[in-house]
Amino acid sequence: MNFKIFIINLDRSVERYQHAVAQLAAWPDLPVERLSAADGSRMSEEELNQYYLLTLNQQHYHKLLKPGEKGCYISHIRCWQQIVAQQLDFALILEDDFVVQCDLPALVNEISQLKEQWHYIKLAMPNKAQPVIQRKALGAGFSLVHYKKHPVSTVAQFVSLAGAQLLLDKAVPFYRPVDVMLQYHFALGIKALGISPQPFCPEHSFDSNIYTRDKADKKQWLFFKNRLSYFFQSQFFNLRTYGLKSFLKARKLSE
Repeated sequence: MNFKIFIINLDRSVERYQHAVAQLAAWPDLPVERLSAADGSRMSEEELNQYYLLTLNQQHYHKLLKPGEKGCYISHIRCWQQIVAQQLDFALILEDDFVVQCDLPALVNEISQLKEQWHYIKLAMPNKAQPVIQRKALGAGFSLVHYKKHPVSTVAQFVSLAGAQLLLDKAVPFYRPVDVMLQYHFALGIKALGISPQPFCPEHSFDSNIYTRDKADKKQWLFFKNRLSYFFQSQFFNLRTYGLKSFLKARKLSE
């Protein structure tokens, strides 16, 4: 198994990196690499525009992205690039405000033995729980789940080699936040799953210095248009993929 953990961390965020290292201290044999996060506030327009398309943003998203949102997306792109460059079977990508709440080596072992193809596995759900439309028991008390609506946030996730290649091909350049893009996994041909119970959660005592949201200057008509479009696209995908019975039985899991 060729595997690695990437920790996304801004060079100036020393305390957050110390927190991240402490979270993994119980498992010194796990291979960890710090990835210097893209600092959107300090990158030139020319550097940002290598990845970010303003024209698509203005046409298809309801607000301009903030520097932190751009930096967050570019940081994940760098992780995907490293997965491909190092030819990893899969990687665990962590933003530096994560908290581990599982037996991490056991989880990695379960993922390494998955028979079905996968590209992306969400490992944390900071917001409200999302209904699960399909569930498959794994070992060590974990279950592989298919969400009715893919959760937001990118604090913790597994990405496979095939997934990294697909993301680089289909999701770069970008015009919306990385977690919003991943909610459209069905349109990008990306098989996105989840794990239950949640192996990670965010450390809420830290202020976000990579990824921020701002409700100012929102194009309300485009916001509602996108929400409506997403609703119908996602429901059609779920019905076509899982069938009416599973669709109607989707429930939030109590963990």
